[in-house]
Amino acid sequence: MDWLDEKFVRASYYATFATGAFPMKAKWLMWALPAILAGCGGAGSGSPGETFRVPVPYQEVYRRAVDQAEYCLRSIAGYPVTGGVDTAARTSQMLVKGGLLGILAQVDARGLDDNSSEVTVKTAGINIWDVHAVRAMKDAIQFGVPSCSSYMPRTPTLPSAATVK
Repeated sequence: MDWLDEKFVRASYYATFATGAFPMKAKWLMWALPAILAGCGGAGSGSPGETFRVPVPYQEVYRRAVDQAEYCLRSIAGYPVTGGVDTAARTSQMLVKGGLLGILAQVDARGLDDNSSEVTVKTAGINIWDVHAVRAMKDAIQFGVPSCSSYMPRTPTLPSAATVK
């Protein structure tokens, strides 16, 4: 008799869900929960990132990071680019915020002296905000030209004496 009760429960649950008698809040939660949990992502400690020094003032780092973000990281959704420069602390921060996705890209700069900065670039590690975006941002900050791809070699390789004839 137990198997009959179990079949009845399964059939009535399916009928309730399929006919729309399932509570609307439960349906909404079923679809919203993954989106809410996606908000736990964003640029964090396990995200792609890099810290480097550049011969560029922190104010200029901010301007170049904003140009790069406007050019490549806003996506078709038009995510906002925010942040600013704190002259008293000699720092700047640029953020691309993705709503429920959290912070998609972040650039922090700290002025080392009048003409150089230490820069940390982080991205969320999803879609266009990945390690390639970190490299492109680094190049944009170093060279002042926004580009959605990095064309600079990562490690210079020279031919060895054995291969040169």
